Amino acid sequence: MADHTWLIIITSAVFFILALGIITVICLLIYAIFEMRKAAAALNASLKGTEERLDPFISEAEQFLRSVRKVTDDVGAVTGAAHNIAEAGNDLAINLKALNSLVNSLSGGLSLKVFGLKAGAKAAINVFMNQLRERR
Repeated sequence: MADHTWLIIITSAVFFILALGIITVICLLIYAIFEMRKAAAALNASLKGTEERLDPFISEAEQFLRSVRKVTDDVGAVTGAAHNIAEAGNDLAINLKALNSLVNSLSGGLSLKVFGLKAGAKAAINVFMNQLRERR
């Protein structure tokens, strides 16, 4: 019986130590939970303060992006206008080539007509002069 008493005392002491350890662990977990809640509240407050400080920068960035979009739209309009001007210049060049070929063909025809008129006038003057000589 004496052996069993020591065994019961040792077992009771081990259970008591285990119970104290479990209670200590539970107390530490409760403390950790409260500390995590405090840390979460502090983090939430920090994030809220950061958000309040970043709001002006975000709105300014949005305005900047809107102005950049307007500028790119204006650049798009200018490049569209430049494209239209280039097409008009191309059409003008085609029309000038057509006009040049027309003028060249007309000048060739006119020079032939002038040459013919000159030859006709010279022949008429020669005939007239010959008739005047014959009458005299």
